[in-house]
Amino acid sequence: MAGEPTTNVASATRIVGWQHPWIAYLSSAPAMIVVAVFLAFPVLFAAWQSLFSISPLDREQPFVGFGNYAEVFSRPEFWSALGRTGIFVFGVIVLGLTLAVIFGFALNRIVSGLRFIRGLAILPYIVSSVAAALMFRTVFNSDFGLPNQVLEFMGFAGIPWLSNGFYAMIVVIIAQVWTDLPLALLFVLGGLQTIDKQLTEAAYVDGATRWRSALYISLPLIAPQLTLATVWLSFKAVTSLGTVLALTGGGPGEATQLLTLEMVRLGFDEYDTGTAMALVIVIFVLNAGLTLFYLGFQRKFGMK
Repeated sequence: MAGEPTTNVASATRIVGWQHPWIAYLSSAPAMIVVAVFLAFPVLFAAWQSLFSISPLDREQPFVGFGNYAEVFSRPEFWSALGRTGIFVFGVIVLGLTLAVIFGFALNRIVSGLRFIRGLAILPYIVSSVAAALMFRTVFNSDFGLPNQVLEFMGFAGIPWLSNGFYAMIVVIIAQVWTDLPLALLFVLGGLQTIDKQLTEAAYVDGATRWRSALYISLPLIAPQLTLATVWLSFKAVTSLGTVLALTGGGPGEATQLLTLEMVRLGFDEYDTGTAMALVIVIFVLNAGLTLFYLGFQRKFGMK
């Protein structure tokens, strides 16, 4: 019995030894290396190329400094695409976050015997963006698409979903949300499942309705998860390419011509690789700025 304290002290010493900061850095080194190789290097390489005038039609690649960035900001097409991207991102966040909260609360109430339904909720995430775009292109076809069939059955005229700029933007927002909603939903659902049920039960005892309990108890408690969902939806919307390219190609006209499609046009239609790389960095900075804004908004209003 006398040897037990010594053994416990030795065990505690070994445990504390594993808590040194260098152990944490060493343990996370493989992940940090992977991130550096697959994320940091491409960004740095694109930033380097954006400082040169690069074109597949010209072997010379003169150094132009920030001339490509000046070219990007001087183009009216950039500002028009930026405005459309802002509308697109706003629509994706509002619709996606609303659906994530609604479905999250609904799935959180499903009994354990029906948990396989929760698995079905992530199925859209495994469908490629191009396949999803082609599916929505068929669904919103003006001649035989399901929404127009329903409208005509009810006696209303069909809507030119993909040939009208306003409706085309709505369709691409819906398609983008459909592909990105599952992960945002998992963020919300995970947050709801960490809430102590005694809190909501106490609110019901005090006379609170389910709506008030959700609004004043559940939503504030899952604010960090809501922020993660917002960051995810925003990131995917700003960098969206496959969905919009396959669904509308930026049309009709330039109604859905986003920054990513403008980048493709610069690089592959105008063969201006240097300016396209400068736009890549602009999109990267825009995404980073929006992420910092969301995190700062959460901290400012005390949602920790």
